[in-house]
Amino acid sequence: MATTVSAKPSRGNRGRSKRITTNKPIAITNSSKQEISQSLNRRWSDLSDNIKIDTPLGWITFLSSVTSAILLHEIRLQRKLTCPPLVYTQNTKMMNKLREYLSHNPKATDGKGILTRDIKPSLLVGTRGVLASTAAYALHGPPRERHLHFREIMTMSDGATIALDWEVPHPKYDSSVHVRLGDSQVKANVLYGPIDLPVVIIMHGINNDTGFGYMKSLMRSCADKGWIACGMNFRGCGGQKLTTPRGYNAAYTGDLRGVVEKISARLKHQDRTPVFLVGFSLGANIMVKFMGEEGFSRTLPSCIQGAISLGNPLHINSANVPFPYNMLLGAGVKKSLLQSWSAVRDMSSCFHFGGAVRQALLSRTIGELDNVMSPFLIRNENTYPFSASVGYKDGEEYWHDASSNRYIQHVTVPLLKLSSQDDALVVDGALRSLSRCLENPNVLMVKTKCGGHLGWQEASPHGFGFGKSWADAATTDFIEAVLEMKSKDHRDDGVTAAKKPGSVDIVESMYASKNLQSKL
Repeated sequence: MATTVSAKPSRGNRGRSKRITTNKPIAITNSSKQEISQSLNRRWSDLSDNIKIDTPLGWITFLSSVTSAILLHEIRLQRKLTCPPLVYTQNTKMMNKLREYLSHNPKATDGKGILTRDIKPSLLVGTRGVLASTAAYALHGPPRERHLHFREIMTMSDGATIALDWEVPHPKYDSSVHVRLGDSQVKANVLYGPIDLPVVIIMHGINNDTGFGYMKSLMRSCADKGWIACGMNFRGCGGQKLTTPRGYNAAYTGDLRGVVEKISARLKHQDRTPVFLVGFSLGANIMVKFMGEEGFSRTLPSCIQGAISLGNPLHINSANVPFPYNMLLGAGVKKSLLQSWSAVRDMSSCFHFGGAVRQALLSRTIGELDNVMSPFLIRNENTYPFSASVGYKDGEEYWHDASSNRYIQHVTVPLLKLSSQDDALVVDGALRSLSRCLENPNVLMVKTKCGGHLGWQEASPHGFGFGKSWADAATTDFIEAVLEMKSKDHRDDGVTAAKKPGSVDIVESMYASKNLQSKL
């Protein structure tokens, strides 16, 4: 051990210091070690005497230490989970264009798009799937005062009533010369037509409605982009009374088909005014099943240009839902039955139906409830004209018919499917259906490392608290990319048509040139 010693400067060399280096080790005796140890023990005992756990200072110190440890652990976990999503798709021309659009964002500081930028989850909530899922349902969502908001009651062919919650952006005017439209006129244009803005129809999950935070958040994000957001409540949901003895289920697509038909009839241009479908959880399963049925029969309305599926179970089997979600989902369905008892009671006189309702109310899990009620569920044929009927043999037949992974390969427009690795409800079904999804060149699968079930809570720019939902940004960016691609293709088609005139145009130009030569 080398030791450096500074010697005192002599009178003739004031201001200078002479450094003497020696390689002789400094010997530390046992007595020196004991003195150092005793000194440390005395200081520790003095600190312990001054800060006791039963004193205010002691509690503050203890809580500060625990908080610091938790915060440090959360920051490490946040860094571990921060990464871009995984993307699965076929290598086609259309999908390569779509991925190119979604991988770059000129407005971002780093230029990265939704598929290439890191997803940074919020502390304490976004880093845990269960808490992220709870936040998606529990958070109230943004207020709706910024845009025009109203409700429409739409009647289906079997007498069921569907509540549609509209959020419409106020019109923007390029100059002061344009005539201003009042809220009543804007509302009338949506209810009766003509609609000249893109429409986004959004469907909620099981036991939910459009009043939940994740629904209101996405509706606000779409309206902020200048599109018309339509939140569709399933029959018997959203405060609308059930007017038929049969509620919604995971397999019946007739209500969505009726809503799409009526809204598409109000569009100003059937081919040029786009409609997009977005579904959460059970709503995503119904939406994908509808798209597959229409695509297989080639009856999908031309106005539908894309769809987004968020947290879709794809493969439905309620008997395999893990605890405690199986009991919570079952309790929610039983609550809906009791709330709609006035409509269900009309069929309770039927011995079999009344007994099934009583068994459903006594069932413990969603699997038992589905198995009991399956013979009385409304259903539709999977091919045109999609005739409605009633009843399944048992729960297995119902779950088989309801699973949208049997229909996703027939979707004919761009479909974005979002899922999370820590989503305990749908992760198994999504993995099992990966190959079926990739059979379709129109499907873009995106899987995130965190997000829970419909959560995807990102950290705020300040680092603490809640930021915006990553799923909202992914949905709106996907819609913008599809609109931009369609617009570019339309412009390219116009240029091509202009460069390649038809035979009639050629004949007319020949006559025009002869007339011009005669005049000259």
